[in-house]
Amino acid sequence: MRPFLTQNVKHKILKASVISFDIFDTLLVRPYLNPTDLFLHMEKHYNRQFFRDCRISAEQDAREDTDAPDITLDEIYNHIDDNFKDLKQKELEWERMVLRANPQIKDIYDFALKNGKRIVIASDMYLPSRFIADILHKNGYKGYEKLYVSGEIGATKCEGTMFDLIIKDMGVKPEKILHIGDNNNSDYKKPRKYGLCAIHYPGISQYFEKNNERIARFCEKTKNDLGASILASIMAYHNLIKKDDKYWDNLGYEYAGPVIYGYTRFIEKKSHEQGINNLLFVARDGYTLERVFNTFNNDITNSYIYAPRLLNLICRLDYARKDISQSSAIIEYFAKKDRKIFDLYKKANLKTWRNYHEFIQNNINLFIPLAKKEYLQYQKYLQKNIKKDGNTGIVDTITARFSSQKIIEFVLGDKYIGFYWAVLKGAYEGIFKYHEFIKENKNTNDVFTKNWNFMEFLMTAPEYPIKQLKTDGTPIYDESPSESEQTRKQIYPYISDGALDFAKDIYKMFNGADIYLNGSILVAWINCFIDVPDKNDYKYMTKIQHAGDSNHKEYLPLFSVSTPLYFVIFHPVRAMKQIRKAMWRTRFQTILLCISSPIKIRIHGLQKFRVLLFPKLKYRYFDLILRFTKKHLYEISVGKPKEL
Repeated sequence: MRPFLTQNVKHKILKASVISFDIFDTLLVRPYLNPTDLFLHMEKHYNRQFFRDCRISAEQDAREDTDAPDITLDEIYNHIDDNFKDLKQKELEWERMVLRANPQIKDIYDFALKNGKRIVIASDMYLPSRFIADILHKNGYKGYEKLYVSGEIGATKCEGTMFDLIIKDMGVKPEKILHIGDNNNSDYKKPRKYGLCAIHYPGISQYFEKNNERIARFCEKTKNDLGASILASIMAYHNLIKKDDKYWDNLGYEYAGPVIYGYTRFIEKKSHEQGINNLLFVARDGYTLERVFNTFNNDITNSYIYAPRLLNLICRLDYARKDISQSSAIIEYFAKKDRKIFDLYKKANLKTWRNYHEFIQNNINLFIPLAKKEYLQYQKYLQKNIKKDGNTGIVDTITARFSSQKIIEFVLGDKYIGFYWAVLKGAYEGIFKYHEFIKENKNTNDVFTKNWNFMEFLMTAPEYPIKQLKTDGTPIYDESPSESEQTRKQIYPYISDGALDFAKDIYKMFNGADIYLNGSILVAWINCFIDVPDKNDYKYMTKIQHAGDSNHKEYLPLFSVSTPLYFVIFHPVRAMKQIRKAMWRTRFQTILLCISSPIKIRIHGLQKFRVLLFPKLKYRYFDLILRFTKKHLYEISVGKPKEL
């Protein structure tokens, strides 16, 4: 929770007779960094181009066209283009929909009420007072004596005249009135000028934008984007109320939730455009995708289906011949099922990719009948789970070989449309029909984030690796899962539930309207997490390792590793190997790396000569570069080397 001095505020409340509260960004908050983003949200939702600009201009024109201290909503819409006059009622509906109580100020409000203080509410606002009173009541603000709205009473806080009116109405000395609000001028300087006590309460979003490095970086990278405005505001609010001891729930809410919500809204949109009425969410990545999708989906039937990479290997014997993890997976799978293959495998001396490839090809007559049997078994499973009428789409995350779509199309003999976060361009491009959330480009960090394994961790399932399927489609899991898989299965339900809570909050807050979280915004959000880990991240992420191979045998740190001093002393080689593979390093680990690799020299003939001192440091602290020609360069640097 932000360090707002609640006890100090309550102490001042006890000394006052009357407590005056500002409304917007104090008692009530909107899920936008800027109030006018509400107009942009309406513009996008109703497909009413230029509404935001026209709405802002109409308000400016209304203010210039009156001598009154403030204006009303009716006066604003009297100045707006005729094409947008019908949106006045919609604006009220959206304000009612998105405004919610500020829990920190609600606690202070309730404290004042409980202690018998007289309460007034004051706002410089064009919205009708009856409308505002209804929203205050809806959000639990009751028991106040009077509501002052500048557009109706002809007095404003910004000029100070509203405070003069409050003093007269309350019949107490100015110093016995305490005003609380977010505007430094209207809610702090002006009331103090009129003799009132005042407390400046910085707005939630603005506070976290300045004081939370992740949110600050994110806002800097994503200026003027509606989805980014909503996301940053929601996360600022969540930072205000979250419980720090629920790390995995918070991770799910703050990172898995936005990623999965934005991706599945894209899937929904494209499905409607393509006339798709049935979606297959492929395990394991599709588990939380389907859960989140169904928080806003109303008309597309869907199911969670198993189509692991292993099935494509064993049903089609389709493997990359130079990839030992794939060819060995096929051999080991069938060796457990067939005695002949088992005996041949036991005698074989397989070391290189060529050995594995030749073993399969030399014994292909043994593999083909077994593969056909697996194929027929899987075919029965698919036929039970796929609608025969209508159009079907297949949902996965990232693909290069289209393994899930390939096996489903091959077994059922039909063409489907795939949905992917991104497609790695390669030999299969143009063969399959698909839509991708983010198109691959030269900067891979703009597509896959700085650690795609983390994205896979956010979009997975509380299941062990699937080894095969029974005839009824029931998965047969790894009988001896690694410690890493056991940890992931234990943790992931909290992440998934956190993501679901985010989606439910969004639906409740916006009544099902999209919040426009596009791919570039989500990648920027994830990269800010990766770039700025805190102590809790180091602590909890040391538990997580990720398997990147088909057999789930090689596990690497997702971000960080634990290297106690005794481990470094007794196993220095293993310790340094682990540290080098870790993306996040503690100061102790960085020092160890600097000691083990204090200097690097890179020589490229007589043209380039670089001396890098302590290149494993996180930042670059000094560099001296001498460049005589475009080709001739000499450099001495301390810290992370600069790309030249």
